[in-house]
Amino acid sequence: MMRPLTVCAVLLALTAGVANAAPVDTGAAASLDAVMQALPLVAADPARPEAVHNAVAVVEDRAGALLFGRGVGPARDGQPALITPDDQFPIASVTKTMTATIILQLAEEGAFGATGLDTTLGSLGVLPPEVLARLLIHQGRAYGAGLTLRQLLAHRAGLRDVFMDDARETSDARHGEAAPDSLGGVLLAGLGAHRQCLATPGCDVAKLVTGRTWRPWDARRPTDPQAGVLNFFLNYKGGATNALFAPGAGYHYSDTGYIILGLVIEKVTGGTLHQAYRARLFDPLGMGHSYLDYAVAPAAAAYTSREADFYIGDFAGRTGKFNISFDWAGGGVVSTASELNRFIRALGEGRLFRKPETLALMLTPHLREERNGLIVERGLGVARLTTADGISCYGHTGFWGAIMLYEPSTGISLAGTLNQVGHNPAGWAIELMRAARAQRPPASAGQ
Repeated sequence: MMRPLTVCAVLLALTAGVANAAPVDTGAAASLDAVMQALPLVAADPARPEAVHNAVAVVEDRAGALLFGRGVGPARDGQPALITPDDQFPIASVTKTMTATIILQLAEEGAFGATGLDTTLGSLGVLPPEVLARLLIHQGRAYGAGLTLRQLLAHRAGLRDVFMDDARETSDARHGEAAPDSLGGVLLAGLGAHRQCLATPGCDVAKLVTGRTWRPWDARRPTDPQAGVLNFFLNYKGGATNALFAPGAGYHYSDTGYIILGLVIEKVTGGTLHQAYRARLFDPLGMGHSYLDYAVAPAAAAYTSREADFYIGDFAGRTGKFNISFDWAGGGVVSTASELNRFIRALGEGRLFRKPETLALMLTPHLREERNGLIVERGLGVARLTTADGISCYGHTGFWGAIMLYEPSTGISLAGTLNQVGHNPAGWAIELMRAARAQRPPASAGQ
């Protein structure tokens, strides 16, 4: 559940406490710490609308040397321990880069045959023909069976976003707010009842829409909107399957497509999505505290240890048992700043693909736009951000405030989170990149 990358204003205020780490470069650490110290914290100034409860970031240079690793604010609501680079947090739509990486790996291995990323959903058999016939309708024509992996990866399928759009409105038309009959709209509308349940002895939040564990798709109950995320998309109040445009004719950010890509991964690999993340990304990279939330096989519980709270306003999501199982392949991974930084470095250095051409394909822009003075070029599961003063990095942001970035020209990488809904981390992260960049000479030109 994440909106496209944008730049927010640089957040200014004084912090109320910093969790210590041991940076290698004291000059860079001082510059980076100044940016962290500028984050307004709820504990220091609760009246400020831009204040966050906690935040953490890790920054490395091209030699993989730690420049900075530090957090501000308490990791958990009501507990004094400050968040650190080793605390876990939901990365939301940063997960999409991981999902896209696995699809591209499978394409390299020939899993989709000669057609590669142009393989269609109909040929894969990932969803029944009768479901594909309902999945995407534009001007009376059914396009579901002909949707390609490339279109889904690039958000060019025409699919509405199950979390932010409903059949009548898109989130864009509502200035970023979830449409009322989207799954996100339904979940946010249920937050009041969730709070009341928490305060009521004997009330079980697991029975609420905000506390239940969502399946991505339940083939046994294809017409039940409560059976799974795609079931909701297909059926809730008639479904939201009316396409915004014919496939390939436009761009619209859609978690729906990435839920489907997760099903593709399971279909092709014969295992669970969590097994694919672990076997292809987490275990090879030593990401022992990263996992797919609410997964059954392998059980997510085996990897939980230090989960920080994410916040919806003043509501602490993890402590408050707000179930975020719904975004799955589009945003269901939990990681740490240290491990997420490890992933984006491996991706940026070309270590996750057999061929350099695959990373180049992933980064090739299919859409270029300007947002608040920032040039955004969208690839397959990643976006490149370029500022007026020459910073050019690629990565992804997430709905709960997560971000990861890698700059090829300097080899600087960054990962972290603001852990707060409505606080896009791009501006903050770019200020951190700018501070790190000032301490590092440019490398030779990269990707």
